[in-house]
Amino acid sequence: MRRVRNKKPGFTLIEIAIILVILGLLAGMTIPLLSELTKHQHYKSTQKDLDEIKTALAGFAGMYWRLPYADSDNDGLENTGQVSGYLPYITLGLGAVDSWRNRYYYDVNSRLVTTTNQSTFCTALQNIGANEKPRLAFSAGGTPAPQALVVISRGENSTLDGGNTPFPGDRDYESHPPSDTFDDLVVAFSPSAFSGRLNCSGAGGGVTCNFYTIFNRRNNAISIQGGNYILCTTIASGASFTISTGETITIYNNANCAGNGETVNFNNCAATDSDGDCLVKWTTTGLADE
Repeated sequence: MRRVRNKKPGFTLIEIAIILVILGLLAGMTIPLLSELTKHQHYKSTQKDLDEIKTALAGFAGMYWRLPYADSDNDGLENTGQVSGYLPYITLGLGAVDSWRNRYYYDVNSRLVTTTNQSTFCTALQNIGANEKPRLAFSAGGTPAPQALVVISRGENSTLDGGNTPFPGDRDYESHPPSDTFDDLVVAFSPSAFSGRLNCSGAGGGVTCNFYTIFNRRNNAISIQGGNYILCTTIASGASFTISTGETITIYNNANCAGNGETVNFNNCAATDSDGDCLVKWTTTGLADE
């Protein structure tokens, strides 16, 4: 009697098609996830690099009591007389590029590259004026405030975005959360933050704020007039403006300087700034420390 062999199991064309569809769906979900994880890792790594760059610049200043010039010929070394260009990574003992293999841009206030000791460096920080470059705005189209230095990574798109284009241009820069049109990563040292980092006040440098950056922390736009703002100027929610020594600015809770406003002067800001970082904010209850 002949034995009948069991037929080997198999898949029909329909079953194979279903399996392929499922595998395609899984791949469609996995690939974007891996892409996002990689993107996040690049941003995280570059932000860590920027923090290390700030530390290295502070260390350089603490050792030589000046900041390095920019690198203008791509050799990684500072070039005397150049205040904007690429980060002089060899001079600072750092890596050359960000996570996307692009060089970091660097801009430094011209007062801070020729000082020779702690006293002259701290005095130079103190004397940086509200309109000196480089300056940095903390929102798109915001009012820029002067900085001791600015360092920029071009981000994933390898292009300077927003107010950072072209470099160095007018030496006014932007730093704000990423969007579809902005992915630059920016770090800076304000004069007051740098003076605190190097203990200028403890060394008799006498560094004090000669201007304040005021952030609009209300949910609506405000308008201001006074000081350097001769015309009525609209300040969006989250944007900022500056007030210098001896100035008084009138703030209106609307976008056209209509009605009665509230006045803020430089001394009000000085009394409010409890942490000495020259940053304050305008809230629904008035002036407060930022």
